[in-house]
Amino acid sequence: MTRPVRRLVIVLAALLPPAFLPAPSATAAQDLAKLYPGTMKWSETGLFPTCTASDVWKLKKFEVVRGKEFRVSAGPSTAAFGVHEGNVLWAAVFPDEPAEIRASGAGNGEKAKTIFLRFPPAELNQVFPPATVIDRGDPWLRAHALRIAARKICWKWCTPAGFPTVVQGGWRLVDMDTVGGPRRFYGVDGSGGKVEYVAEFESSPVPASPPISKAAARAALDEVWKAFDAEYAGFVLLPKLDWGRAGEDARKRMERAETLFDAAAVISEMLCGLQDRHVWVRAGEEGIPGFAQPREPNASYDAIGKMIGPLRAAGENLQWGRAGAIGYLAVNGLSDPKLPDEFDAALESLKDTKGLVVDLRFNGGGDEILAQKVAGRFADKERVYSVNQYRSGPGHADLGEKLQRTFAPRGPWRYEKPVVVLWGRVTLSSAESLALMFAQCPQVTTMGEASGGSSGNPRQLALSCGITVNLPRWLDMDPAGNPIEHVGVKPERLVAAKPEEFAAGRDPVLQAALKKLQ
Repeated sequence: MTRPVRRLVIVLAALLPPAFLPAPSATAAQDLAKLYPGTMKWSETGLFPTCTASDVWKLKKFEVVRGKEFRVSAGPSTAAFGVHEGNVLWAAVFPDEPAEIRASGAGNGEKAKTIFLRFPPAELNQVFPPATVIDRGDPWLRAHALRIAARKICWKWCTPAGFPTVVQGGWRLVDMDTVGGPRRFYGVDGSGGKVEYVAEFESSPVPASPPISKAAARAALDEVWKAFDAEYAGFVLLPKLDWGRAGEDARKRMERAETLFDAAAVISEMLCGLQDRHVWVRAGEEGIPGFAQPREPNASYDAIGKMIGPLRAAGENLQWGRAGAIGYLAVNGLSDPKLPDEFDAALESLKDTKGLVVDLRFNGGGDEILAQKVAGRFADKERVYSVNQYRSGPGHADLGEKLQRTFAPRGPWRYEKPVVVLWGRVTLSSAESLALMFAQCPQVTTMGEASGGSSGNPRQLALSCGITVNLPRWLDMDPAGNPIEHVGVKPERLVAAKPEEFAAGRDPVLQAALKKLQ
């Protein structure tokens, strides 16, 4: 089957506020292998590492040594890890003072301001011995680590799309941006002691971010804090969040900001405490890593192709087909203005079926007006599918009246035969509104898992310094007034399936839907 194009955002991580982090130890040695067991072996499979606030560590010192041929050494440093299922796939090291490079060739005598490392997950304690790891580090550097990783995962042990694979045993990839000089990239083979220098990256260090004045950085933070304090409705769902304290902590960190990226990273870290996937921050055109919860869909492309047969692509957001007398419509997005027309044409071709599966499991949202037009082909009458509230006063609990949102019948005819609608953990935003619309239709049964739980109705704050922030404004609820933020929309029938089932090319969710309609 043809796979729909999906936008991949390299945020990779969720940054939790300090209250959610494990309490740091004092200055005791940290055996990182106990926290990151490193069970993955060398592979060609692309992985999706995350980097959270709890993956940042303070080091007494750091070094990579291969005999007399190669040595990189630094004193006190901070390391941030990219982690997949307990396996550290990369590390970004930020020395307090630039690290010294000793090499038999290029780079000898230079100093490195950042060090990006790839190594086998099982060898974590060899790279970061317990005696050198002393405490949790400043999570502010997490965004900088992800920025480096997004630009430096290349050459060996990655997919063509830039996703890391597991590095082969004994190897170290050491990728450094030097002080005022070129980028230095070394492949160090521990098994044979070979050090390979890769010159082609010399002219491609991580781009410098524009400078920002202390006054401009402080003003940007204050403007964002005040805007959220006045307009953000989701505070009522976060009773443990101390927004005042979050602002104070951010102001202290902002004193360290020297570049636009630095300032935006401080703002993003503060906003991560909201745990809202509709909140994002940009420095100019550059996205800043923020809150995210990486999730795989509760679906299998391979199984869909086997169970339904070849699918036809209709525009950017729709695929459809049939399994005998049962039709299948995968609405994979809500961004294509032509979607209603494409959906109408596909539905016309499936008019003779005895039942339909509508699959929203790959749908990350888009335009809610398009969702209303799709669902209108199944509506028997105008129905309320959601209610929402905006802030109405200075207090975080000051909310206005509940406003109803409705959808209505559309088209020359409506599909009245049985329909099963599927959704799950990556069904988000306006796709969750579409799920709620289908749930109101009498001929529809809903199956799968709870949706992602993220709805925003945002506006953008364009700050004079060049930082842009997305500010969600409403509290979205189902027709009964239950908030969907953080918890999602639950289907009538929960079909729990394990990730390994989908990885093996099976799809118990679709199987349950087809069985229901047979």
